[in-house]
Amino acid sequence: MDGPGFHVDIDALERAADGIVRTVDEQKRSQLEDVGGGAEVYGDEGLHGALTKFCDRWSDGLDLLTEDARTVGDILGRAAKAYRAVDSATAARLTTDPGLRAVDG
Repeated sequence: MDGPGFHVDIDALERAADGIVRTVDEQKRSQLEDVGGGAEVYGDEGLHGALTKFCDRWSDGLDLLTEDARTVGDILGRAAKAYRAVDSATAARLTTDPGLRAVDG
């Protein structure tokens, strides 16, 4: 979509939105809770507790980032749909090339 002083690559917006959605989905499949295991796995209760606390805090941060990424992906997807709708509406109104008179005349 082009206009005075700007250009929007709608396909790039859609690819970005899809990529973000895929990344968020992949992140959900690799939760830090899966790292765990009992203290016997680590050989020490203190180490196990520290790792559990770290994973819990890191997971909370990832959840926030993932939610923000999901929001950004949604916004990009909606923007791409809006640009496509404007392009379609504009194309439907242009039944002839507006530049023909300038070239033919």
